[in-house]
Amino acid sequence: MMSVTADSPISSIAGEPSTGWLDRIDAWSVRFGDKLNPILVKETRQALKSRQFVITFSVLLFAALAWTIVGSLTMMPQIYTTPSAPRMLIGYYLVLALPMLLVVPLAAYRSLEGEIDDGTLELLSISTLTPWQIVLGKLASAMLQMMLYFVALFPCVAYAYTLRGVDLPTTMLIMAALIVAGILLTIVALFFAPLTRSRTGRITTLLATMAILMAAEWGLAFLMIGLILYGNPLTTGQLYFTVTATILIAAAIGHLLLTATAAQLTPESENRSTHIRLSIMGLTAVVLGVGTLAALMLNREGIPVVVTLIMILGVLWTACSSMMAAESPAMTPRIRRELPSSFFARCTLTWLTPGPATGLAFSVINIVIITFFIAAGLEYLIRTPNAWGQPYAIFARLVLTYATYLVGMLVAVRWIIAVIRINNNPRVEVGLAA
Repeated sequence: MMSVTADSPISSIAGEPSTGWLDRIDAWSVRFGDKLNPILVKETRQALKSRQFVITFSVLLFAALAWTIVGSLTMMPQIYTTPSAPRMLIGYYLVLALPMLLVVPLAAYRSLEGEIDDGTLELLSISTLTPWQIVLGKLASAMLQMMLYFVALFPCVAYAYTLRGVDLPTTMLIMAALIVAGILLTIVALFFAPLTRSRTGRITTLLATMAILMAAEWGLAFLMIGLILYGNPLTTGQLYFTVTATILIAAAIGHLLLTATAAQLTPESENRSTHIRLSIMGLTAVVLGVGTLAALMLNREGIPVVVTLIMILGVLWTACSSMMAAESPAMTPRIRRELPSSFFARCTLTWLTPGPATGLAFSVINIVIITFFIAAGLEYLIRTPNAWGQPYAIFARLVLTYATYLVGMLVAVRWIIAVIRINNNPRVEVGLAA
């Protein structure tokens, strides 16, 4: 007589069915996903089951199929003998750009705004989730939707590439630019979502977000269509610099906006300023590094790039410094417990703590260092033969003059806000207006 053991197939039929390796991998994936970021899991489940995603994804597939048929038929029979990739690739780009640059960022904006309107953000704030986890969960969910759109249309892009007329580096550059722009615009939309809590303010931020998204989509489409039709006009060195600078600056700006978004979701009893100041310093270092790289790699062709980056630094520190000089001087006991305690920490980290006095000192120190770095760099470039030329010494003097006036105006803003704060409690944006 054959004995039935616990490991035999008959036992699995008679009793509990044994789990296979696929079921074990699926169960492990669920546990790992829940530990990774609960907001990501929740947002992904809601987004993939929402009517907006189903309609957008269906329209994307239908538009891609329709353009494949119509575009191919309208180019018959020349499609077999002449390069036909540019026309097909333009159509596929427009089909893919609409959800990635408009639909997904607006959905992320509405998702975070809905958390605030429905009052669920207060429930999340008392849980173990940090504001950074909430913001990154929203962003990761949006990036997952972008990946699905991109994967769905990738075979169409490969089909267009086989028709000849657009080289592989140009095709990859177009797709990479679309992905970077989509992620950055999503971060911008998340930044605008908690900016105001009033009804009029929400309408204003929504219109501003839509205007930014539409302008970015139109501008990027103009650049990408020109790149498809006329090819890449950049040399190898210029292309390497453009790709490197774009990735670095986009990452630094994205980190600053995410930090500011997380600070808006942080309760007022906690420290909001330190991480923002560190992120501003990081963005400044990236911009200065990219400007130095442009001056060394591009020579005279890098003059407009360097001038533009210096102007960006001027606008950045004008806006941020005026708001830091208008911060509230009140500090809760929780913030006081986090202040530097040792002598060395007080000497180096005091300027990162909240408050208008430390904000003014932090801004002035950074403005002096940045101005010295820019002036020394411009002086070196002016003396370099066949690089910049003497007329650009005027721009160096302009930088010194602007920095001097900026420091004086920041001191004035500090005292103006102090007078206003006697009878009112102004927001930090009032410092920018002052």
